[in-house]
Amino acid sequence: MIDRRGFLGALPLVAAAVSRPGVSLRFTRPSPARPPTGRELDGLGVQLYTLRDAIAEDLDGTLAAVAQVGYREVELFQLHGLTPAALRAKLDGVGLRAASSHYGVQLIRDDFDRTLEGAQELGQRLVVVPSLPGAERSSDGLRRVADDFNRAGAAARSAGLRFGYHNHDWELRPMADGTVPIELLLDRTEPDLVDWQMDIFWTVHGGGDPLSLLDRRAGRVTSVHVKDRTATGEMVDVGDGVIDFSAVLAAAEQRGLMHAFVEHDQPGRGIRSVGRSFRYLRSIGVAS
Repeated sequence: MIDRRGFLGALPLVAAAVSRPGVSLRFTRPSPARPPTGRELDGLGVQLYTLRDAIAEDLDGTLAAVAQVGYREVELFQLHGLTPAALRAKLDGVGLRAASSHYGVQLIRDDFDRTLEGAQELGQRLVVVPSLPGAERSSDGLRRVADDFNRAGAAARSAGLRFGYHNHDWELRPMADGTVPIELLLDRTEPDLVDWQMDIFWTVHGGGDPLSLLDRRAGRVTSVHVKDRTATGEMVDVGDGVIDFSAVLAAAEQRGLMHAFVEHDQPGRGIRSVGRSFRYLRSIGVAS
């Protein structure tokens, strides 16, 4: 399993104080805030990359704190020097499940059988590619990637797992030839083999409308990253920004969503951040 920093380190975190032109306002939070809906998303989790600093100091204590907040699931970004079986034992011990993990694209090309075996040991449902290197970010490169994704999706299905791709902002922006990367990837991959893990922050930041995309790609979004954004483009704890998660998550659930993972790329105090996000989601009826 690859360290997610290796993929994300070259990406700009956020274009702070810069609004994305053309972003729809249909998914921004209404004022006053909506009352709780009474909904409860099965499998609300946290992407452990948010807690990487705390994990480096105390893995066991951090996992226990995540469970104490109220999360049921986690999404992994590495194994933290453990075997899949050993990490699962730690998760089981505090009542958490590793529902998903992020894997570099090269792993699905070189040794995917071993990756799938580890995912099975962990008890996962999803395997997700979190990003693509710059060399793949052309129309021809994305077509090759789509073929790789179809093969990986077929292998994952044979192993009893689902396979997906996680977006950032560049996939929503047209390339020089007019191609929108996420549209190309979804059009060229089989819907029953390749899911879309929609990162809600990065989708908005790239100029996309999550509600419209969920409607057009119904059934493809089986997991999401729940990350909030201010009107000026900063990443903040869920509830501190303008995205209407009550509307977006309700629409996603109606169209096949199974898992939602809270995340913040630069949270400061990670446990405090994921705790605040959980409490906000509970206040709008998303979390129990």
